[in-house]
Amino acid sequence: MTTHLNLEEIFAGLDDVEWPHIGFSYAEFPAEKLRTIGSADAEVAREAVGDFWAAMNTRAPRYPATVECIPFLARLCAAGVFVGELLELLHSVAYGLNQPRDDQDALVAAVAAELPLLLPRLDDPDEDNRRWTIGIIALCGRSREAAEAIRGRWTREPDSDLRTEMLNACRHADPEIAAELSVAAIAPQEAPELRLAATLSLVLADALWTPELAAAATAWALPGDDVESAERWFDTSTGDWKETDRDDKFVELLGLLAGRGALAEAAALAQAVLAVDGPGEGFRRRRALSGIDELCGEYRGAPVLLAPLLVPLVADEDAAVAEQVLAVLHRIGPEGRLAADAVLAVADSRDGSDDELADKALGVLLDLGDPRAVPLLARDLPRRRNALEVAIGRSWRGGGSTAPFDPALLDAARDLLRNPDRRNSSAPRHLCSLLASWGAEAAPALPELYSLLDKNPQHAPAAIAAVAAGTDAAAEAAARLTALADAASSYDRMFAADALHKLTGDAAPLVAALGQGLAGVLYELRYAMPRAGQLGAAGEPLLPRLRELLAYDDRGWTTDDRMAAASSMYAIAGDAVADELLPVLSTALDKRSAAAAWLVRRIGIPAASLAPQLAPLLGSLRTALAAAGALLALARSGPGKALPDPIGSDGVISHDDLAEVLLTIVEYGGRTKVAIALLRQLGGGTFEPAAVDALRRILANEHRPPPIGYELDRIHNDQDRVAAIGAALAE
Repeated sequence: MTTHLNLEEIFAGLDDVEWPHIGFSYAEFPAEKLRTIGSADAEVAREAVGDFWAAMNTRAPRYPATVECIPFLARLCAAGVFVGELLELLHSVAYGLNQPRDDQDALVAAVAAELPLLLPRLDDPDEDNRRWTIGIIALCGRSREAAEAIRGRWTREPDSDLRTEMLNACRHADPEIAAELSVAAIAPQEAPELRLAATLSLVLADALWTPELAAAATAWALPGDDVESAERWFDTSTGDWKETDRDDKFVELLGLLAGRGALAEAAALAQAVLAVDGPGEGFRRRRALSGIDELCGEYRGAPVLLAPLLVPLVADEDAAVAEQVLAVLHRIGPEGRLAADAVLAVADSRDGSDDELADKALGVLLDLGDPRAVPLLARDLPRRRNALEVAIGRSWRGGGSTAPFDPALLDAARDLLRNPDRRNSSAPRHLCSLLASWGAEAAPALPELYSLLDKNPQHAPAAIAAVAAGTDAAAEAAARLTALADAASSYDRMFAADALHKLTGDAAPLVAALGQGLAGVLYELRYAMPRAGQLGAAGEPLLPRLRELLAYDDRGWTTDDRMAAASSMYAIAGDAVADELLPVLSTALDKRSAAAAWLVRRIGIPAASLAPQLAPLLGSLRTALAAAGALLALARSGPGKALPDPIGSDGVISHDDLAEVLLTIVEYGGRTKVAIALLRQLGGGTFEPAAVDALRRILANEHRPPPIGYELDRIHNDQDRVAAIGAALAE
C-alpha cells in the first residue's frame, strides 16, 4: 500500500521549479518547506505541514504556488509521510476550502493527476485515510482507474458508511461502473443510505423506475430511528439556513426523477418520507422539505403538486420543520394559498411562546394577500418585525406595500412611534414607508412623524410629504421640512429638501442641497447625482459640477458613478449636452457598462456612432437588454414598419439575430416586460410569427430558467415572466 519512494525520488525536480511568489508569512521558500516535511525531526516536519495548510487554504489572495506543490505533497503522502494530514490537505485544495479560487480547475486537475499515487490508500487500515481518499476521488471527475480501484475494494470494505461514500465517488469517476455495483446494492439487506446512493446511480443510468427502486430510495426513512441533525449550513440559492447534508442524495434523486419527467414519482417519494412518524421525524421531514423546495424552484408545475404536502407541517412541533415550510410557502407565493388557514393558526399567536415563528407566518399570510393578516399585524405590531417588512413590500413580491389602509393598523403604528422602548431599531423607517404608502389617509399620524425628524431625518421627511400632500396640514409640514433643511447636515439636508420639493414643487431648496451634496463625500455624491436628474431643466445650476464628475477620479469612483453623472446631465439639458457625453459613453461601453447602453438608448440617433460598441454587450445577460434597447433606438424606421436588416449605423447585428437575443432575455434574463416591448418594436409594433412561436415554447417549458447569481426571488421572477408572456400573447 505504501509506495516505496526515497527522498530523492520524492523531491525529484523540486529545484527545477520556478516558484512564483507564494504569500507565505514565513521566510522559507516552498522547496525548503517541502523538504522540511520529510525531515526526521517530527515536530519541525509537522509544523511545516501546518504552514502549508495556512498558505494553501488562506482566505487572503490565492497561493500561486499551490499547483506546483501538489505533486510533491502527493509523493510524500504515498510514501507514508503524514498520510492523514496530507490527504486532508489535498482534499481541501481540490474542494476549494474557504474561498472560491480563480484557479480551481487547475487545482482539481493537479490533484487528479496524482490519483494513481493516492488510490492505494483505499486499502489503508485507517478509516479516516480511506475516507479522505474516497473524497478526493469524488472531487477529481472522470477516472476509469479510480472507479476500477473502488470496484476492487468494494467487497472488502467493512464500513457501510464508507461503502456509501465509495459508491457516490464512483458515480463521479465512472457512472457505468457505479451502476454495475448498484444493482446488488439496492438489496434490502444493505444499509439504507447505501441503497439510496445505489438508486441514485441507477436512475442516472436511466434504469426503469420500479417499486424496488422506490423502496430502496426511502429505506433510510422507514426504520424511524433517531437521527442526528446534519451540520447546519447556509443555502445561498434560497437565503435560508438548512439542517440537512449539503450534498443530500435524496434531494438529488428527487431532482433527477423530475428531470426525466417523473415529477409525480418524485412527489410520491417525498410524501412517503413525510408520512413516517416516530423518532428522527424532524430530520426526515427537513430532508424531504429540502427536496420539495428545490423541485418548486426548478419546475413550474411542482408547487401545485407539492403544496398540499406542506399544509400538515405548518404547525409541526419541530420549529425547524415549521420554519422551513413557511420559507417554502413564502417562495412559491399564490400557489401556497391552500395553506392559508394553517398559516393563520401559527400567526395568531397570543402567548408569545414562539414570536419568531408567528412573525414569519404572518409575513407569509401578508404575502398571500389574505385579508385576515392585517388585523393580526395591528394587534401584534411591536413583535412582528418580519411581517412589517413584508407589509411595506420587502418580500418576494418585489416592491410596493402589501398592507392596505386599516384604521387599527394606523393606530398601532402611531402607538409604536410614540413608544420607542417597544420597537426595534428598524421599525421607524419601516413605519415611515407604511404610512407613506397610505398617503392622506395616514394624516392623523403626522404628529408622530414630526417627532421622528430629529432622529430619523433620512426616512421621516418623505413620509411627511406623502401623507401631508393635498391636506390642510401641508403648510405646517412644509414649514417643518424647511426648518430641517436649514439646520440639517449636508447629507440629511438632501432628504428634507427632496421631500419639500415633492410637497410644494419648489425646486430652489433642493437645487441648493444637491449642490452641496455634489461637492461632498462619495455616499453624498451617490445620493445627489440621480436626484439632480429628476429636477429636469430646473437642475441647470448643477450642470457645471456634474460635468466635473464626468472626469472625477477618486478612490471608489466607478464607471457606473460616472454614468450616473452623465445620465443626470442628459435629463437636465437633453440633446444640448449629447455631443460632450459621447466620449464618456464610448469609454464606458468599452468597459461593458449596461448603464452606458441605457443612456445611449435615451439619447437615440445623436449617439448612432456608438452602435458598433454595443454589439459586444449582446453576449451577456447582464448587459444584453440595455444593448438591444440602445440598438433599436439607433435604428431608423417609420411608424408601423419592421426595423431594417441589418440594424445599427454600421450593420452591427441582423434583424433575426437581435430577435434571438431578445427571446433569450425573455427566457433567461430579467425585465421580461421590457424585452417583450422591444420584440414588439422590432416587428414594427407587433410580434412577428417566429417570435410568437418562440414565446409559446418558452411559456410551455416546464423548467424555470436557471438563477442569475444570488437570485432569492427566482420563483416569483419566473411567475412574473410567465404572466408577462401570457399577457403579451393574449393581446
